[in-house]
Amino acid sequence: MSALAIAGAGMTGAYLYRRLKKEGRDADLFDPGSRSACGLTPCAWGTAPGFFDLVERTGLDAGQYILRRFDGVMMDDVAIRADLMTFDKPRLIRDLLQDAEIRRRPVPVEAYDRVVDATGVTRALLPPIAGDLTMGCREYVVETDEPLTNQIRLGSIGYAWRFPLAGNRCHVGCGSLLENPQHILERLGWIGGRDARQPTKIRCGCSGRIRLTGPHQSQPFVADGCRDGIWGIGEAIGCVAPLAGDGIVPGMRSAELLLANWDRPHEYAEAVLAEFAWMEAERAVVDRVRQARRLGIREAGVLRRNAKRMGMQVGLREALALLLNLR
Repeated sequence: MSALAIAGAGMTGAYLYRRLKKEGRDADLFDPGSRSACGLTPCAWGTAPGFFDLVERTGLDAGQYILRRFDGVMMDDVAIRADLMTFDKPRLIRDLLQDAEIRRRPVPVEAYDRVVDATGVTRALLPPIAGDLTMGCREYVVETDEPLTNQIRLGSIGYAWRFPLAGNRCHVGCGSLLENPQHILERLGWIGGRDARQPTKIRCGCSGRIRLTGPHQSQPFVADGCRDGIWGIGEAIGCVAPLAGDGIVPGMRSAELLLANWDRPHEYAEAVLAEFAWMEAERAVVDRVRQARRLGIREAGVLRRNAKRMGMQVGLREALALLLNLR
């Protein structure tokens, strides 16, 4: 039996599996699977420019997975210049895994020298996080009679999004700390409800949670359990932007940091904290919004920098107005 196991065959686990394979190392994959149509919960089809370089490190052509690219997005009725894209996440994961055998049972940790926890928000193998902050979300792939535009709506300490995929299909979703995301989508008229703007065929849907805790509050990243320990990557260690909820690129980056610090747990933890230091500032903004505390130029600057990382050009005045809409 292999000395290495990966728990979780989602985006981050599949990425690490493929990177290890490319380096000539084998790993056993464990994943309970999902009942959703695409096999992913949540599905999340959007990503940012750093996606290309990371996917190409696996030997795959990142461009073949892109469904749509956008040079702008409507955010609360404000036109924002942006470099965003949607991609075929289920297909990419299938290609990353190739013909890998996925064991649909819990990991027998004691049978391995090292286990990587890539179980996302579940964090199935690492110790629980004190004060963990997770947000409920609801997502759909829908098809409409006419193409829809991309759009983001802020509110209820969260946001709703609508991003076109291929053809007349669209990824629609919402995450919120305060309200039922389904109710928000219905109120917007984006899905179901009496106020739907146009006929919508639901192709699939799922519910889940997104970790907004951030890496600094998600330690430890490495814990005992087998000879070389249990090492976390991706959302299991909080590598999701607390403001935007994006974890595709951060998850892959965390896998790269693990590979670069394979036998050095202390250095790995330091590398993760340094790489995602910006997430600590974002978490502080989320906490201020949750506590209904005053928001100012400092918090607007954090949102502006976050937007830039996502390829969006947001001014300070716009950023402050958008932050106030988060409440």
